[in-house]
Amino acid sequence: MNAIYTFSNQPYEKKKLVLLFLVSFFIRGLTFYIYVQNHERYKQADSSDYHICAFSLAKGLGMFHPQHHKPLFWRTPGYPAYLAIFYKYCGTSDIRFQGNIKAQKISIWLQIFLCSFIPILVFFLALLLTSSSVIAWISSLIFVFHPGFILASCYLLTDGLAMIFFLLFLLFFYKSFTFLKEQKKISDSPIIYWVFAAIALSIYTWMRPNGEFIAFIALFIFLFSANTLRQKCIKIIVFATIFFTCLSPWYVRNHNLTGYWFFCPMSGAYHLAFSAPKILHRLTNQPLENCLKYLFVTLKTQLEQEEKKLALTNPELFVSRELVCKKIAYPIITKYPHYVCIDWIYEVCKTTFDLYSHQLVTFVNNSFMHDPIEEFLTEKIKNCLYKNPMPVLMRFICWLEFLFSILLWFGLIGGIIIFILQAFINFFRQRKPLSDTTYLWIKTGLMIGGLLFMTGGFGYARLRMPAEPLMVLLSLTFWLYFLKEKKQIFYVQKEKLT
Repeated sequence: MNAIYTFSNQPYEKKKLVLLFLVSFFIRGLTFYIYVQNHERYKQADSSDYHICAFSLAKGLGMFHPQHHKPLFWRTPGYPAYLAIFYKYCGTSDIRFQGNIKAQKISIWLQIFLCSFIPILVFFLALLLTSSSVIAWISSLIFVFHPGFILASCYLLTDGLAMIFFLLFLLFFYKSFTFLKEQKKISDSPIIYWVFAAIALSIYTWMRPNGEFIAFIALFIFLFSANTLRQKCIKIIVFATIFFTCLSPWYVRNHNLTGYWFFCPMSGAYHLAFSAPKILHRLTNQPLENCLKYLFVTLKTQLEQEEKKLALTNPELFVSRELVCKKIAYPIITKYPHYVCIDWIYEVCKTTFDLYSHQLVTFVNNSFMHDPIEEFLTEKIKNCLYKNPMPVLMRFICWLEFLFSILLWFGLIGGIIIFILQAFINFFRQRKPLSDTTYLWIKTGLMIGGLLFMTGGFGYARLRMPAEPLMVLLSLTFWLYFLKEKKQIFYVQKEKLT
């Protein structure tokens, strides 16, 4: 511990940052080389979709399915465009996933290289928000060895690459941010940071469409800043204009193909697959699988009707399967909003407390290519810690993450009590001003809450990745405070004894 503290307490140096990158790259590369690449473990539940999109782009077909030649709406083209570079370079000709292994592995090796910069970005984010080199170095070291971030860099999925742009967004967003405590002129907080924040978040959104909702979260948080109304309006207009301008080509494309304005219609499909079946399960007492099958049969029937109708009225347009999902699911979930709220909160809790190392359980069970209809948090944790047979090293990683999670949440809960609840009690009772740490918890806590709240469709740890760096650095602020207080009490007692 003393060695870590000594290393952490030094000002940042390029050599240390290079060392962070090299260790990060070595661990991720070793994980992929000796394990993940075998048996195509990098192929996760959503990987086939990205493969089809990349294959189609490499063939010059655009985002259209290469077999039935219908437009693809479910996935955005950011990550497929990245994969398509390697598919085209390797001369892909086989539509099967297994026929493009060389291109996939090369793309993942570059992905691993790029994702190895994430601990460095975490370092600068923590340094920006806390002004503490101790917290910055410890945060970056945590993400060198973080199992969720290591595995994400090795998958044919968006999470690893997208995190780079999300961290850049956070850096620019909080760099431009003036919170309630201080009042600054607009020149002290250059609007260029908002420009860069909007661009970084738009690139993230081209890979992961939930960036649309993150943009609204960011604007909501900024409403509580110390800027004047004029400054707020200028920055909000600049951010929103640049962000949606960057996304506008895809809005226009989808409108031209369907007649509807949307960026990615994933919410309709998610509600049909996860929210609506659970409601029907409660109402009918039928097995969840039967309720899901019923909705899919309904979808197939309504999809055929929509296509026939459109063929007569607007034959040049296409039917978006996901928008039809929305038409089926929304009447059900709006009729029973209390059920939706209960299920949503439960899934958010799963995202919040799930272990990233449960992915190791899916590897052992050979179930990593498919997501189950329903999962239970307690069962997942039991499988990680003792219930599911697995190699000793995997079990050790699961227990290590479990213990880390306890420390993380102990710090978060302790910080909420001290820096939020106690700070506001002292503010209202004694008019004691709020500390810098309290402001840090407010402006980052709102972002964490928004990021976690949007995962209520189907929760699991991987969806928590954007919030994880903020959660870690907040927890560390409590632990640093706790250790300093403990040290101070020790010296006071020692002086009394002497």
